[in-house]
Amino acid sequence: MNTVRCFIAIFLCPSLYKEVTMVQKKLANSGTDIKWVEPSNLHFTLQFLGDVENVRIPNIIHTLKKCLTGFSRFNLKLNGTGAFPNFRNPRVLWIGVSDGSKQLLNLTHMVREAMKIEGFIHDGKNFSPHLTIGRIRSARNLRPLREKLDLGFDITGTMEVEEVRFTASELTAKGPIYNTIDIVRLDLPSDIQCTGTI
Repeated sequence: MNTVRCFIAIFLCPSLYKEVTMVQKKLANSGTDIKWVEPSNLHFTLQFLGDVENVRIPNIIHTLKKCLTGFSRFNLKLNGTGAFPNFRNPRVLWIGVSDGSKQLLNLTHMVREAMKIEGFIHDGKNFSPHLTIGRIRSARNLRPLREKLDLGFDITGTMEVEEVRFTASELTAKGPIYNTIDIVRLDLPSDIQCTGTI
């Protein structure tokens, strides 16, 4: 049976690519062995579904659209950097969220509850709003990386969350390739534009 590796996410507004890549470059100066996320792949994962049979995709899209009916667009502000599981033993580097974190949590909860209907149960971990920007591949030069993370970065980028994407992920030797299967538009369009400063 044909399957597609899928996830549901909010992708970063392109006008904020420059700000995020600036943070990546500053952290890269540490000399740590890091695999950086390409700008066009930057996203907030709401739920990873794994390998999904093609025949199930129309029903999943229908359920996703139904659950998000009436959910309003909202502003999301990037704020701060961090690492999972912690600074002492970093494995995943991320940028956090200040304004809009509550709405993002609510949106994630709604998506996960909807996907339960389709038989997809998330891993049970509490959702922490974050934008993954890189993954550490080895223990080389972790100390200078920790020092840069401790200093922090002044991040002020804001975007309007106006859509949720049901996305296919193809794993390749050069990294994942993402292709949008469908887009769910959120309600109440506004005149707020994406902004970003360095």
